[in-house]
Amino acid sequence: MKLSLIVLYCPEPVLDRAAAFYGAILDAEPVAEKHGDGPEHWSVTCLATGLVMELYPATSRPHTTTRLEFYGSDVDAAVTRLTDRAFALPEKTKDGAGWWCHDAAGNTVVLLPEQ
Repeated sequence: MKLSLIVLYCPEPVLDRAAAFYGAILDAEPVAEKHGDGPEHWSVTCLATGLVMELYPATSRPHTTTRLEFYGSDVDAAVTRLTDRAFALPEKTKDGAGWWCHDAAGNTVVLLPEQ
């Protein structure tokens, strides 16, 4: 089994910034989408893995916070993109193996090197 989709419900004021944040992590451009009568939202697809992240406004569902961990061979590049685009200033994890920060909606995001 392989994870293919993550849906996050974000407060509307930070929705665009959250989409750009995940675009920086996945090195992909967020795309505006709307399915049928559903709300407009953002979709970010990682071309390397096929993982799709959709970010919806937390209007029909409550905003919740989640911990997301990403791993890959380009962790330092992702940290640089986040820092350069002023989305976050990731901090080293306690064991020094990776980085962590929060997205605009308050979710904890951990970036780890591929093992």
